[in-house]
Amino acid sequence: MRLLSLSLLLLVGLSTFASSSAQAQSNRNYGTAYSRFGVGERLSFASSQAQMMGGASAAVRSATYNGIDNPALWSDLVLTQFSVSAQLQGLESENAAGEQAQLTSGTLEGLQFGVPLLSGRLGMTLALRPFSRVNYLATRDGFVSDPDFDVDSLTYRVNFEGDGGLQQARLGLGYRLGENVAIGASVDVLFGTIDYLQRTTFDNATIAESRGTRSTTLSGVSGTVGAVVSKVGLLGEEDAFSVGAALSLPTRLRGERTQTIGFSLDQDTLNVSGRGSVTVPLQVVAGLSYAPDARWLLAADLRYEPWSGFESDFAFGGFDPSTGEDQLRDRLRVGGGFQFLPAGTDRSRAYFARTAYRLGGYYDRAYYDAGLGTPDAVTTLALTGGLSLPAVLPTARFDLGFEIGTRGTTERGLVRDLFIKGTATINFGERWFRQRRLG
Repeated sequence: MRLLSLSLLLLVGLSTFASSSAQAQSNRNYGTAYSRFGVGERLSFASSQAQMMGGASAAVRSATYNGIDNPALWSDLVLTQFSVSAQLQGLESENAAGEQAQLTSGTLEGLQFGVPLLSGRLGMTLALRPFSRVNYLATRDGFVSDPDFDVDSLTYRVNFEGDGGLQQARLGLGYRLGENVAIGASVDVLFGTIDYLQRTTFDNATIAESRGTRSTTLSGVSGTVGAVVSKVGLLGEEDAFSVGAALSLPTRLRGERTQTIGFSLDQDTLNVSGRGSVTVPLQVVAGLSYAPDARWLLAADLRYEPWSGFESDFAFGGFDPSTGEDQLRDRLRVGGGFQFLPAGTDRSRAYFARTAYRLGGYYDRAYYDAGLGTPDAVTTLALTGGLSLPAVLPTARFDLGFEIGTRGTTERGLVRDLFIKGTATINFGERWFRQRRLG
């Protein structure tokens, strides 16, 4: 129990640090301009293992990793597991004129807690992860000239800023029906606040800065069901093949929007609040995995989200029910990768033989067209990879991952993002419940 207490303190400390880091970046460093569309940049963290393998997780069975995407995988829990993951990102955006902007920011990626109720048969998991992130800054310069008011030339700058996003909390069970089939279900809660700020500043210090804010708070409950079918000895004596899929139902988010216009946030000239709802579409993820032996693992996933059917009483970037503007499209993400563990299950091998090496990649067709004027959407291509390092305890691993990619285009007034991300994750397992024998 002393070891468990130390682990809990470490996890709480890491999560607090990551959360504080994310808040410290708020309104100072900004992310991709594409996060202004819809409810923000969609994020798809399932586990540190999946993150290094192109996001593939729907059919990956593991005694160490507890993938969030498919509740059926939670039936494999043998140890009580903890996992916390933090990310550091560097981003460079460039437009057609060659102008560039850079940033560095950090955030918490995922937090998981899993308990085996019946070892290897029935497991419960509680997880928290970001669902979307809004984090951008755009500027527009101009000037006015009005001789009637004795103004020859007055330069101004309009700043468009966004912050916030949605979080997802998931609680559910995974149950193994037999040797080859497992099912699972979870209750999902989406919640968060999305803030937009428009500031107009003038080079004339006697003219006060004007501000307009729009803050939307949303929350709602949905559910996810999943299944995994596995077969051992399909092509050889030691191989294992799995197919998995999960369906998340549409989520109806109820919320409130507050709009403020004035010369400062302390002295409002107008404050308007309104209530409404937003319907986040269903999500489907399907995948397969194949392990020829204990050293190799190959996996691939496909994710689909029909955002073209998005419904909202509120206006968001690229969507306005009052004007009929709708730049949202169906999202499609395909990713995959492999893992190589030289030692396999032999724990007596040297340290780097017990280190897992991972590499993968993904293609993500975003759920918006960003004003391209065609059915095409903004796309992301990325390479992923990393190492899973064994710790002193055989039930713990420390994962270091990377992601390098490009998003968007400089055509038609858009920007191209070049990004690199680094993730650090602690995965730890401990046996809580031991069956005592009388004798």
